[in-house]
Amino acid sequence: MVVSIRPLRLEVVMKPVSSYCMRSLVLLAFSAWSSMVAAISYIGLPEVKAAGITRTEIRVAIDAWPPFRILNEESYSGIDFDLWTRLADALELKIDYVRCPWIRCLKMMEDGNVDAMGGLALRPERAVYMEYLKPPYYRCSTVFYVRKGERQRIRSYQDLYQIDVGIVSGSAYFQTFDHDQKIHKVNVSTEKQLVDMLGRDRLAAIIGTDCQADYEIAQSPYNDVVEKAEFRPGNSVDLYFAISKKSPYRAHAEMFSKALRRLLNNGAIDEIRNAYLAPDAKPVKR
Repeated sequence: MVVSIRPLRLEVVMKPVSSYCMRSLVLLAFSAWSSMVAAISYIGLPEVKAAGITRTEIRVAIDAWPPFRILNEESYSGIDFDLWTRLADALELKIDYVRCPWIRCLKMMEDGNVDAMGGLALRPERAVYMEYLKPPYYRCSTVFYVRKGERQRIRSYQDLYQIDVGIVSGSAYFQTFDHDQKIHKVNVSTEKQLVDMLGRDRLAAIIGTDCQADYEIAQSPYNDVVEKAEFRPGNSVDLYFAISKKSPYRAHAEMFSKALRRLLNNGAIDEIRNAYLAPDAKPVKR
């Protein structure tokens, strides 16, 4: 028996694709492309949703605290502003600054009426309602100030029980002092008020963080009549940025911390500090 094998012919018939199918293919391709772009954008831009609206703006609470936050009627400048600007640029965010007294700023953070603020000492009672970004961006120390010639008026912690000490309401200095109810503390709203009251001899002493208070005193009319007391607590005060735990940005706190860490490792804070504290400093006003 002879078996005859014929070559197999395959024919492919190309038929026109309907316009409906073509539109479906285009839409499918566009959808895939959009999803890819969205995923890339999410990695670089921490978009958040509040009240159903996608946000790329962060509300930052600010008060006057030179040289970190220098506020004028028509402009502002300072170490915090420059660092916030760099951080926002790294995260592709816009900043909406909200002016408020210090203690009011803290309350707004607690209520979630603002997203973030800076110049914060790390305190357990604040950590209840705010997420601290790590690492800290600045280090200061606590100092007591008196009128010139009276530096030995405060030679030890015990001497504080004999005098009035001016403080800014809501500020954290060092925990022993902060929780000591036996010391007579006079509360005011700003460091500028403290310096003015000490300069006018209305207070025996004031407390402050040297990185801020030294600058405040040097810019005041009382630079020649105020000096540091002999007693030093010997503590350090690290300053942090933080995000309100009621802010939708809290979910991206680690992303903020990573961006901040990169800036600090690249020398950003040294460049910014020199812009305000170097002898020939010419800070940028916004």
